[in-house]
Amino acid sequence: MTIMYEHDPGKFLERVEPLLLAKEAENNLPLGILDRLKNSQGKEACHLISFQENGKPAFMSMRTPPHLWIIPSIDHWEPDHIVSFVRYLLKEGHEVPGVLGERKAVEFFIREWKRLTGQEAELQMEQGIFRLDQLKMIRKQRGHLIEADASHQFLVEKWLEQYGKETGEAHVGGRAKELAESLIEDQRLHLWIVDGQAVSMASRARTTKNGATINAVFTPDQYKRNGYASHAVWHLTDRLLKSGYSFCSLYTDLANSTSNSIYKKIGYERIGDSIVYNFTK
Repeated sequence: MTIMYEHDPGKFLERVEPLLLAKEAENNLPLGILDRLKNSQGKEACHLISFQENGKPAFMSMRTPPHLWIIPSIDHWEPDHIVSFVRYLLKEGHEVPGVLGERKAVEFFIREWKRLTGQEAELQMEQGIFRLDQLKMIRKQRGHLIEADASHQFLVEKWLEQYGKETGEAHVGGRAKELAESLIEDQRLHLWIVDGQAVSMASRARTTKNGATINAVFTPDQYKRNGYASHAVWHLTDRLLKSGYSFCSLYTDLANSTSNSIYKKIGYERIGDSIVYNFTK
């Protein structure tokens, strides 16, 4: 087994893409980030590590500081891969604030890291990964979906701040203005409008060769329990499928049974889990 550290995101993606595409929807995060890095011309810092066996990729991980190390969903990962990865990070002196990704691999990483360093880890989030290939019909409701534009900037900032608080993603709230500008400029953020009033939002996030991911699904408290988020996600999913994507994916908080059931009703099926651990200082 050979461990390779790559500086070029384009070359790295070319090497590990077959490994990740075997579970494309589950690996939308590393695939989407690598696609972005490939086009950033070195403007964004990254650490890219792959394991080669018999000339083929067997395992990979990556990190874009200050974010956590990502462990992908791989059909046949071996405990030796994780053990070697942990030892490599320690030997090379890499910063390891935490790790996220496929449940079993991440949990094995946490145990091995604690065994070698004594450092404790704290579970931050448990998410379900859902995939939809075909929409189910839902009851029609008043309202329609629009792309957010510059006139919605302040509203989107406010909602992103609230979204960050609700999901425990402090970095979202802290970058609300920057994120709102980017999402609107890239025509990725969509609003569900009822009687001229924006009542819910949903955004297209990363894309892969065949799929698109939806995130930032949010409804303010005064508009909740009206089905607005369901319709926003349904119509955005419909647009993405009609634009040529074969499937859509999204993440849910596994502790929120309501959102999980809502997405299932419109055709999303749970295909995996993603968990997030932070190491305590």
